[in-house]
Amino acid sequence: MPKQDALTDLAITLKPGTDAQAAAARLRQAGLQSVEVLDAIGVVTGRADAATAKRLRGLPGVADVASTPSADVGPPDAPIS
Repeated sequence: MPKQDALTDLAITLKPGTDAQAAAARLRQAGLQSVEVLDAIGVVTGRADAATAKRLRGLPGVADVASTPSADVGPPDAPIS
């Protein structure tokens, strides 16, 4: 179980018609870190703790906030496991 203050990678889906840059600014102001805007698909990615992620769900223009899976493929010369 992750620590309460651990940062999680998030994908925030925006409602149709939402200005992605303006939404990203609101998300940043609300505490989202490492923000990247995928304007063409209406998604903003970043990192936040659980309390911040919960708060982001209530911001204008936000349709969904979901954690994104991560995978570690290891270094290029590592043996296949």
